[in-house]
Amino acid sequence: MERLFSKFKDNWESKEEARALKKYLKNPAWIFLPCAPRKIEDLKNTQIPRHIIKPHTDRKKVRLELKKILGAIKRSKRKKALEQFQYDERSFGASFPLVLPAGIFGFLIICPLKKKMSSEFQNIFTSFVNVAIRETCKEIELEDINRTVRPRAIALSTVHTVHRLMMSTLDLNELLPRVARLSLQVIRANRCSIKLVDKKRKVLLPRATIDLRKEKTKLKKVQIGKYAPGRAVKHGRPIRGKNYLAYPMIDEDVVGVITLYDKLDGSNFTQFDEDIMKTLSEQAGIAIKNAQLFKEQTDLTLGSIKCIAYLLENRPHGVHRAEASFLKLISIIGPKFNMNESEIKMLQYAAMLHDAGQIGIPEKLLMKNKGLTGREYDIVKTHPLKGAAVFSKFKPLKPIIPIMLYHHENFNGKGYPKGLKGRDIPLAARILGVVGAFESMITDKPYRKALSIPAAINEVRKNAGIQFDPDVVNVFCCAVKRRDVEKLLKKELGVHCEK
Repeated sequence: MERLFSKFKDNWESKEEARALKKYLKNPAWIFLPCAPRKIEDLKNTQIPRHIIKPHTDRKKVRLELKKILGAIKRSKRKKALEQFQYDERSFGASFPLVLPAGIFGFLIICPLKKKMSSEFQNIFTSFVNVAIRETCKEIELEDINRTVRPRAIALSTVHTVHRLMMSTLDLNELLPRVARLSLQVIRANRCSIKLVDKKRKVLLPRATIDLRKEKTKLKKVQIGKYAPGRAVKHGRPIRGKNYLAYPMIDEDVVGVITLYDKLDGSNFTQFDEDIMKTLSEQAGIAIKNAQLFKEQTDLTLGSIKCIAYLLENRPHGVHRAEASFLKLISIIGPKFNMNESEIKMLQYAAMLHDAGQIGIPEKLLMKNKGLTGREYDIVKTHPLKGAAVFSKFKPLKPIIPIMLYHHENFNGKGYPKGLKGRDIPLAARILGVVGAFESMITDKPYRKALSIPAAINEVRKNAGIQFDPDVVNVFCCAVKRRDVEKLLKKELGVHCEK
């Protein structure tokens, strides 16, 4: 009721219609009372304008005037209708109760009036005040709906946005800054810090911090249990102060904490902010856990791949491979053909394992230092099929199967195992075809010595459009001449880049 009374009073004084009524009534005072005074002393303590109750020398007269106002208020309260009264010898007044079905929430006193209100005017005035009451109630209702619905709307929008973030990347180094920026945008704060739990050391490690007021911010680890972030993680609940809000991210266990500092408008953090961060932190916690699990799986897969590559390299016919150089080349070439992060990673895995099928080829053929017979060459050509068969049961590496299978296909259709031609050969296999052939050329083989890097590049160029995709060759030739690639090749193979 207090809120309704305050809102009605503010609205009334700002209404153009109320100003017109006041002018018509010869500018009386509007006196608003939140409740009916019980006695004259209570009425004295209300904020009645001085020009209404003048400081007469005759106290009896002052008391009489107050008594008239008090009587009118009590009668209007009882009747729930406008009640007029004789104020003094030359003026009148009126008390109007502000009525709702739930009861009276205040009184509007009009005084002094030059003459009594006519019955017709009373009806007009009553209708106008009742309309103003209904409008105020509607306004409050809309405010309440807005206060209830807005957090939910923002929460739904936040869920949708974080879901898109979750789908866009599983790399924590990309995910966490995006979550931090989203938190700043939603809560309208100046700084956001995201820290993840290190269970072994019982600390929070800073992983992403964005401060709109600074280009660079110093990242600090925090002991669990200390400061707002540490306490939020220890107790598994939000910690809120005037200028900070720390909210734990929980997915079964606490995985980290999002801490926001300093609202843009200088206001304090509120329960509304806390409600919004509840939704955001829940979704962020799921996204982070998924990213962590993906990283564990990726690390396990990469470890398995490196182990297999090591075994291949240490077979009797194995040769030292410039692994870092070729992975670097793929990371440069892939984006030029609009390959995404996942596709490039799978191509790199395929590059490390593309000759894994040679495990099924007899050693004497691979160690032979003379030309192979037709039958022997047919056996060697089965290694893509054997390699694809080996990894076909390993689900995380399923995307590399077509790359391994077709990286020996030629652009002119005279390769193996299927004789695919041109763009029918998968793009990743075309790229690996060039990079793999270059790798083979600059490493020693039982039947020949390694070519120099310039000679190998020229050989690749000569076979553009025959063995290799010309577009891939052009991009490869630019990439292999980069200074960082040249340095890696020299370091890994000990070869001299002739000019």
